[in-house]
Amino acid sequence: MQKSTKVSIGVIAAAMVLVTLAFSSPIAIADVSSGKFNPQTQFQVGATITFNSLNGVALQRVAFTKPKFAQYDATATITVETDRFTKDGGIHWKVLNGTFTVNGQTYTITEGEGHMNAYDEIASGTGGQAIGPDGTVYRWRLNGFAALNNGLVVVGLRGGIGTIESSGAVLGYRLAFMGTMT
Repeated sequence: MQKSTKVSIGVIAAAMVLVTLAFSSPIAIADVSSGKFNPQTQFQVGATITFNSLNGVALQRVAFTKPKFAQYDATATITVETDRFTKDGGIHWKVLNGTFTVNGQTYTITEGEGHMNAYDEIASGTGGQAIGPDGTVYRWRLNGFAALNNGLVVVGLRGGIGTIESSGAVLGYRLAFMGTMT
């Protein structure tokens, strides 16, 4: 389903941050009743973790002379394996596999890595490569926050997937997801 809108990328980014904060703030309050979330005790080295989006959105710039974007539904599933604890109290992982589905097109994740620190922040992000439906290689990167709510790790991620043509035009999508890590 395609919808065209006239908004700036700054407004879109601000909206994504507000949505992430709106979902994470009440969860942080609920977290107090169950103790501080610690990624090193929640996810042991060697653990397999899967991020499943509950909902998502993708924006694609359709006009470069003025801000005009097409909006699509998006989903993501990313499976990682923790390979070590980090000095900042977090965990580091290698991406095993996954997919992004945007506007009916599937992008298969072929590699990547990421990090979650002790502040429940996927700050340095997780990213890697994916193959598009036509065989094109794409780079992807997601950042966000995680919170523990009744034993479930809830995550808000934002970022993008894209490639650069010789003309310098970025081909891809800005992404935002809310989901769970299990």
